[in-house]
Amino acid sequence: MGRGATDRRRAPKRSRHAEEEEDAPPEWIASSDANTPFGLVPADLHSYMKEVNAQLTERMHSGDADDVQLLVQAVLSEMNGHELALATDPTCSLVLENMSSMLQEKPLRVLLDRMTGNFVTLSYHRYGSHVLQALFYAVQRIMNTGTTSDSASTKQGVLRSLPDIMSDMYEEMEPSLVPMLTDVFATHMLRSIVALFAGVSIPSLDDMRSKRSAKYRSKERQKAMVDDSFTTPSNEPMHVPPAFYTLLHRLYTHMRENLTEEDMHRLVPEATAAPTLSLLLRLEAGLADGKGSTVYEKDSMASCILGPLDQRTDFMESALRDAVATHVLQSALQDISQERLVHFWRTYIHGRVAKLGAHPCANYVVATALQLLPADETLAEAIHELGKAGDQLVKNQVTGVLQTAVDRSVQVGAYAADVMQAIRAAFRFSEDASKDDVAKFVPAVLSLHTLKAFTHVQDAPRKRKRDDNGERMTTQGSILLQRIAQLPAPHQTWLYESLCTDALGSWCRSSTAAHVVIAALTSKAASFAQRRMLIRAVMPMLIDLCDDAWGSRVADALWLGADGFTKEKMAQLVIGHEKRLLASTYGRFFVRRLRLGVYRKNVDEWKAWAVHEHVPDAATPAAPPANPFAFLRTTHIHRTPRDQADRELERILAQVE
Repeated sequence: MGRGATDRRRAPKRSRHAEEEEDAPPEWIASSDANTPFGLVPADLHSYMKEVNAQLTERMHSGDADDVQLLVQAVLSEMNGHELALATDPTCSLVLENMSSMLQEKPLRVLLDRMTGNFVTLSYHRYGSHVLQALFYAVQRIMNTGTTSDSASTKQGVLRSLPDIMSDMYEEMEPSLVPMLTDVFATHMLRSIVALFAGVSIPSLDDMRSKRSAKYRSKERQKAMVDDSFTTPSNEPMHVPPAFYTLLHRLYTHMRENLTEEDMHRLVPEATAAPTLSLLLRLEAGLADGKGSTVYEKDSMASCILGPLDQRTDFMESALRDAVATHVLQSALQDISQERLVHFWRTYIHGRVAKLGAHPCANYVVATALQLLPADETLAEAIHELGKAGDQLVKNQVTGVLQTAVDRSVQVGAYAADVMQAIRAAFRFSEDASKDDVAKFVPAVLSLHTLKAFTHVQDAPRKRKRDDNGERMTTQGSILLQRIAQLPAPHQTWLYESLCTDALGSWCRSSTAAHVVIAALTSKAASFAQRRMLIRAVMPMLIDLCDDAWGSRVADALWLGADGFTKEKMAQLVIGHEKRLLASTYGRFFVRRLRLGVYRKNVDEWKAWAVHEHVPDAATPAAPPANPFAFLRTTHIHRTPRDQADRELERILAQVE
């Protein structure tokens, strides 16, 4: 048979487009993009929003409130039906954030009502979460006035009041609260909700924006797309309806019941969850259960994080040395009972104050615990331990624990001699040091060198011209010396004796050491003899100091710390060099400060004025940051039953009682 009888033919080629159509999903399934969950903004609306943002900012700064509200109404009508898409757009979301500070109550209710059902999606969105945060602050601003309207019926339906919208928002978001802890975009939304329900100003809280978000806003601020001038954070509690306190307690109870001890230990070192977890710990300390703060309960979040304190645990040992976990530990320690704090100190820190205090992360936890220790034998033992091994802190140039010890001594008004002895021992100064050694106290502390190391560096030959020959000055050393100046006399005598040396002039002109001289001149704790000794040392160089950037600040401190007789001598000295100082960039301000024209006309009147020119009252010693939720302990939180089962349980308990 021929070849034609067995002729083969290749099947027709199938186009790739046809194969893709067969594999494509049905038309009724809509694809969703995580970046644009509600679709894209129309091009004409996008251009309109960018253009109107500049007009809104300009009219807001002009002060014409009526024009601003008319423009806001026009913008709201243009964005009708596109609110969700605008909130998730990189550019338009910034416009909504700016506009939130200009919204009145009714437009805000309408905007939030149209977002109902999508609060969770917006909270997990990079841009939508910040729009919600700005709207929540607008809710705080309006509710703080105490003039909110009730729900109203319209042709389109019922326009709920702001408290009702926020209550429904919480009901919608409650199942997602725990997952929000670990989401990079939603975690700050959880902090905003806590602040909203507690009546704490949202902008006043720290860490509300990540570094990436802050950098993005800074870039957009330069393009005039962001204007924060209308956001004024307040540290005062804001007015909120009583129902918000109930929701706040529900939120805390939900988080505590759904986070196990293992979950909390896993979240403590996590950078995303740690700030929110710290805020929940401060909230826990602010809430009260009738017997006291909820932080004192055995199943509290702080107790779960700290764990059993009878022996050391691997988790706590690693958390003490973790850069993120230490922030959570500080929050947990700030509000626990004194008994548990002392127990924590004796278990984890006692005997290791110098070792942990020299660690770059653990030293913050040690300083926080030391600041909160009761003024009894525990604090005395801690200071005594610093005196034995404090040189490790100096060698590692980590002096935060030493600074805290000084602050705590000033705060309780005791242990000043022990603290000063611990500092001298840390820098290897003997109690019976010679005058030459005492003169090296300030430069040694400034350079954070022990006496032996400082003497060795000072005596060593200079190898290069840029070698500072031991005169290096550190910020930490300067801060420590400023703390020492607040100790009561005569415990800070070494500071004043060491300042009154030939190097005083260079220290007064140093941006680092000048603060030490200023603190010594203005210290209320210094004796008259100490202050007079330092004033006599500074007076001969007064004119030269007035002509220097940092020396002029020392001259101002000298004026405030001097008595009436010394001030008159200063005025006479300045009059002799008045022309030079008036031509000086810095000296002319000091001349104006002395009011020499009044001195020439009437010396008695000038003396009466100069007497009242004194150092303002010194601020109280550094204390742990105040808990923003502390006022909740005196706020009655009315808890309503959540469902029929709770009502039945309450009825049974009432009958038993």
